[in-house]
Amino acid sequence: MSSKHSKIFSWLVGKESTYGTEVASTLDWGLIQSFSPTDKRTHTKIQTTGSREIQEIVAGMVDIDWEVSLYLQHARPIEALLGTLTHAETTSDWKHSITAVPSTVPSYSIEYSLNDSTDLVFDYLGSKLNTGTIALEKEGILTFNGSGKSKTVDTSEASAGAAVIDTLNILHYKHADVLVGVASSEASIGKVQSFNLTFNNTPTMVDTTGSIFHQEQVEGLFEPTGDFTVVFENLTEYQRLLGTTSSTTPQVSPTAFSTIFNLHNSVTLGSGRQEFYAQLDDCQYEEVGNPLNVGEIVISSFKMNAVTYGSNGVFMVDDVSSGNFG
Repeated sequence: MSSKHSKIFSWLVGKESTYGTEVASTLDWGLIQSFSPTDKRTHTKIQTTGSREIQEIVAGMVDIDWEVSLYLQHARPIEALLGTLTHAETTSDWKHSITAVPSTVPSYSIEYSLNDSTDLVFDYLGSKLNTGTIALEKEGILTFNGSGKSKTVDTSEASAGAAVIDTLNILHYKHADVLVGVASSEASIGKVQSFNLTFNNTPTMVDTTGSIFHQEQVEGLFEPTGDFTVVFENLTEYQRLLGTTSSTTPQVSPTAFSTIFNLHNSVTLGSGRQEFYAQLDDCQYEEVGNPLNVGEIVISSFKMNAVTYGSNGVFMVDDVSSGNFG
């Protein structure tokens, strides 16, 4: 039997109507770079007095964790992370938006398959994203890194779904900017080197007697956080950590601010525009660092917490129609 490798790998999703009930997996999430599932069974070891030996191993709960990394081309992973998006078309350019935090996020069937002389298919059902990070490095590509859990897995040697390789262009560092300030008056922070924007759904797994499967994944506290590094040029952002843009010492109650993470291809909406946009409101810096190495410019790193979305929320513009969204 031949060894397996990435060239025969396929990763597709389908949005479920009912948590854990399988649907056909036919849609892509972007250019997949890696997928790392960990399938576990909770073991209880039965012991007894009078013996050093384990008397029985009882296999219990199925617990499936996974991580996925991809180049972000369109908004399907954003919906999986943040909840149902609204869709608006401008001459085949589709804007997929969210401005309020919903009570739940969708669940998915994920087909992870290896297309070979004998196909190997793993269907992960009841899959939800717990945490997702949209990340960009200087001279890099817009990347989505997500981690989640699944209710169960089905395996087979049935025909695997063919890989979907989306031809939509990727967004990269030449398209990016980070803006900070009073809402609607944010300004570019300067020479950005990298950023990470993370959303955490902090789910609780609901179990029951009589079943080895999680019954629900209930979303908890919504936690948006961000961090970025920028070439150190002035004190403005550091002073926000202290309290205001004019503070010279730490204040008891720092003034909150708005932060925008944005990338776009500079094309007019309706003419092939691609864009990722996220506005966070009531932001405060938690940590600031100024690392310096010999022979290098000074870089400032800023870590922030936010309360929720700004008025513009989070959106992507791509060519995926609402009818082909999931």
